Amino acid sequence: MSYFDMWQLKIRAREKWNIYNSRAVKFGVSIYLYSQNYYEEKGRIFFVASGIVDGDEKSRNRFLKDLRKEAKVEHLEWKEAFFSCIYSEPKTAQRVVALKFVYNPRLIHLKPVIFDSEGWEEWEVASIRKEDLNGIIDWAGRLNNVESKVLYLKESKINDVMIYSLLPSLTEKQKNVLLLAVKEGYYGYPRKITLEKLAKISDLSVSTYQFHLAKAEAKLLPFVAKRI
Repeated sequence: MSYFDMWQLKIRAREKWNIYNSRAVKFGVSIYLYSQNYYEEKGRIFFVASGIVDGDEKSRNRFLKDLRKEAKVEHLEWKEAFFSCIYSEPKTAQRVVALKFVYNPRLIHLKPVIFDSEGWEEWEVASIRKEDLNGIIDWAGRLNNVESKVLYLKESKINDVMIYSLLPSLTEKQKNVLLLAVKEGYYGYPRKITLEKLAKISDLSVSTYQFHLAKAEAKLLPFVAKRI
């Protein structure tokens, strides 16, 4: 093994009691979450995280308003698709063991935790020590009422880390028209939909839809080209 090789793990889990998983299913959204830290206070564990809710504006707002009603949530704020959240749980022996693996300081988080609309959460992490990752696999397999599946455990060089703050900033209109175009197959070959039909779905004129799409492409394409 060279000095630059690391062990990488990609694992999926489904926890029906998780405050994010169940709501992702309920409101048909996906979540890109950075679980940043935790602290203990008065017999409880507080989890600090921030992320992006991916979905149409109505579904996002319903998700966030419902999350605000959750009894475990101590603090929640959001602007458009971005949110920050602190929630707490009773300190138990099982959660203390989980913290040992998930918040291991040797771990490199290659991507945010991804929660999809079917309730799965996906973790992609790396470490110089294989046993760190084996510990996560073993812990996930022993949790009650949790399904888990290892997608890969491999020794490889890290070639990328996803950090959302490095992406160009798009307006809400630009995000919406771009995501719709991708979803409906506008960028496929052959194209599955025309600009006219996309504009009709968005309740916009063709010229307005095309304007916002062109602005989004102009921001993203130079960023992508530099990484090729």
